[in-house]
Amino acid sequence: SSIGNLALLNSSFLSRIFLPNFILDPSSTSLVWCKLRQYIGHFSSLGSLLCTAWAMMDQYLSTSSNARLRQFSTVQAARCLVSLTFFLSFLHSLPLIIYNQINISKTTNISSCSLSNSVIYRNYITYFVTPFLLGIIPTFIMIVFAALAYANIKYLHQRQMRTQVQQQLTQMVSAQAFFVLIGMIAYTTQTIYNLLTMSTPKNALRQADENVALTITGVLSYTGYVFNFYIYMVVSPSLRKQFK
Repeated sequence: SSIGNLALLNSSFLSRIFLPNFILDPSSTSLVWCKLRQYIGHFSSLGSLLCTAWAMMDQYLSTSSNARLRQFSTVQAARCLVSLTFFLSFLHSLPLIIYNQINISKTTNISSCSLSNSVIYRNYITYFVTPFLLGIIPTFIMIVFAALAYANIKYLHQRQMRTQVQQQLTQMVSAQAFFVLIGMIAYTTQTIYNLLTMSTPKNALRQADENVALTITGVLSYTGYVFNFYIYMVVSPSLRKQFK
């Protein structure tokens, strides 16, 4: 998850949020970077989100009072699941290298990196990948297993069966999932709104307001990828001691 976060921040956050505001967007001039940025950004964000969701699921399994469920919470199982997740994310992102091109707008005459050539794939990205695969599905998994893990933790706390390591790990994963959810809910809501109002006539003021909202939600969507280190430092006393 951390590797995916670093890849996403270096490939997408800087070039998508900050550089275009200073008219310094290399993806609009370099075809290679246009394809790589979209590919790396999608691959790393999908892998990181799913790994965070699996971590929340692992917390549910590891805190379960059912011995059979706890058997699934192993290092070997985690390695296999993470490897499979990034491998499938790698394959799923490959078409972005093919279909991303530098296109020049007919109205503004401004070049930008965007999908082209395949209407079917563009609709797949617009109507499924962005709102569901990068939004609703991982968010739903995190919320469900966070609630289940909370119920398990409450049960263990009542019976005084939680170890200090379990407590710290649960707090770290829960805090990480919370920040991811903030960004995902904001970005997913904005994406769904854009899809629902795509055919609605909009004046210049409304378009400007929506662009501001899109920029804000775009920045918020990166919160789950940025704050992991600080979350761990705040939540875990043992980790703080290692940095003293």
